[in-house]
Amino acid sequence: MSRYQEALQILKDNDRGEFSVPTHGLYPVQFNWDSAFAALGYRLFAPQRALREVELLLEGQWADGMVPHIVFRGEHDGYFPGPDVWSTGQPIPTSGITQPPVAGSVLRRLIETGVEVDQPRLATMVQRLADWHAWFSVARQCPDTGAIVIVHPWESGRDNLSDWDKAMAAVIPDTGLGEYKRRDLEHVDASQRPTKEEYDRYLTLVRFGRDCNWDQAHLGRNSPFRMLDPGMTAMLLRAERDLIWLQARVGQDISATQARIRRLEDGWRALWNPSVKGFTSLNQITGEPGQAVSSASFLGPYAGMLDHLSETLDHFDRIAARVKYMVPSFDPDAPGFDARRYWRGPVWYVVNNRIGLGLREIGELDRSERIRHDTAALSEATGFSEYYDPLTGDGLGGTRFTWSASVYLDWASEQAGAIASTAATAATPGQG
Repeated sequence: MSRYQEALQILKDNDRGEFSVPTHGLYPVQFNWDSAFAALGYRLFAPQRALREVELLLEGQWADGMVPHIVFRGEHDGYFPGPDVWSTGQPIPTSGITQPPVAGSVLRRLIETGVEVDQPRLATMVQRLADWHAWFSVARQCPDTGAIVIVHPWESGRDNLSDWDKAMAAVIPDTGLGEYKRRDLEHVDASQRPTKEEYDRYLTLVRFGRDCNWDQAHLGRNSPFRMLDPGMTAMLLRAERDLIWLQARVGQDISATQARIRRLEDGWRALWNPSVKGFTSLNQITGEPGQAVSSASFLGPYAGMLDHLSETLDHFDRIAARVKYMVPSFDPDAPGFDARRYWRGPVWYVVNNRIGLGLREIGELDRSERIRHDTAALSEATGFSEYYDPLTGDGLGGTRFTWSASVYLDWASEQAGAIASTAATAATPGQG
């Protein structure tokens, strides 16, 4: 079986009818940005199934507009933390936080590549996306800078990034957590996962949200963990530009989206860190900036932002000379880098894909192709893991992973081609 055929089979095996799971056993529920990326792969052999993946994700939306990071569908007995821990009280059990909003960008890709959908159905999906994006401006946008605040490391999608260490160290673990059993350690070596101490702090933040009845405005103002995140800011900014394209398609007013874009552009610029000469996180509570670049630092072009491009590319080239496979999730020259532990250094296909698309769109073809080639080479060598060691190429974390297979099929594989025309038709810098 070729790797391409293997990737197709993984998507079929992780299909639960109308939604996908990231991988069997380790993650048996619907995750937000995992589902969006899954749709990219499904469109190649089941376009209506791809559309339904995004649609079903959006049906988990809260009344306030938030689309949560987990929707508990299907068989999820034993998954921790489960719906009883979150206790969100939603009609469909969900978590109480969100994840990077890439669904709008994926929906645009589906429509542009010929997935058929009638106007009323598309209009409903677009309105849900608009409500979610607007929710960020109310519940997660820093009033001083315009950058997006995360109130839990899990919200970033880059859960265990070294950028969060100092802020998480200030979170005092709740003494009433009791004993709990982590499902991830049943499937993955503990050396590749967050520590027990880190997990205690994760659960403490969940309890904080539950204790305030998941009042999202309260969380945004008072969570003991509040970080301005370049990853969230860039992905939302890009999603807003793609939303304008979708709104024009269904005849919806774009003025509110345009206003949000202008504010997010200010937010991205506010994350420039002159001491690092890169875009980094910023602790909203202490005012302390991150001490190193991460993979999110390279998302400016994807977001349509070219500020400090030369310095950003200098970091890219420095890191590219240090690792065998791009793009490590954290600077390999910085303290806190770990090539094999969850988000502290490994390569993740979904971030590679977004960085690669952004670089291609601004004409940085060699750098874009370096990322795409490295991504394909990882799969050709070891298959479709959750993440990869950037120094050795070893597959790490979960196996037979949906989003790795999907990104390979849609973008990285030889069959996907050079991603010219259809894959690189997104908004140009400054659009909106």
